[in-house]
Amino acid sequence: MEAEFENGFARVEGGDWMFGELQPSAVSGTLTPRRLPREDVSWWRRLFQPDRRRLRCASLSGRMWCGDRTHPFLTRIDLAECVTAVTEKLLLAPASARRAGGVLRVVPFSIRGAICTTALEGGWAVLATQGRTTRVVVAEGETLGLRPEAAVAWTGRAPTGFCPRLRARDILLPRAPRCLRLNFHGPCVVWFEGS
Repeated sequence: MEAEFENGFARVEGGDWMFGELQPSAVSGTLTPRRLPREDVSWWRRLFQPDRRRLRCASLSGRMWCGDRTHPFLTRIDLAECVTAVTEKLLLAPASARRAGGVLRVVPFSIRGAICTTALEGGWAVLATQGRTTRVVVAEGETLGLRPEAAVAWTGRAPTGFCPRLRARDILLPRAPRCLRLNFHGPCVVWFEGS
């Protein structure tokens, strides 16, 4: 099962697929909805899986085209190791690639501006972004600071939120502080787009 790319679309044929809530753009054949695969986590962690509301899964017999006009740049990531992707940027992946969903807290001590994430492993995934995606390898002992809206995917442990000056109103207001960034600590690989 491979995806072919043409004019900003990822086209796949037959199989079980996982895709964003507004996908696919077009289907030739039969698309049968099914449940997302179960996560490899305990039952109590499965109760709160925010990516379940943002992802769909279906069995396809025929062809399907996935594309997003607001996110025209497509990036294919091979999932040789566990990759955590920003769920809203996940366009298409084999259904068997999903391991778990979660929430990345961007503002320390608050869920304001939290990012919904999906852990993927095995196979490949296609991510759709508003700009071109860059891949950076962060070596052991190095740190990469990144604006939260620029994050696309990463390997390794979750990043930590950092704000040089965090005030009480930054925790309570619905918007994140402007000087906020995510710190990725190596060794890891980070994919990001322009912010």
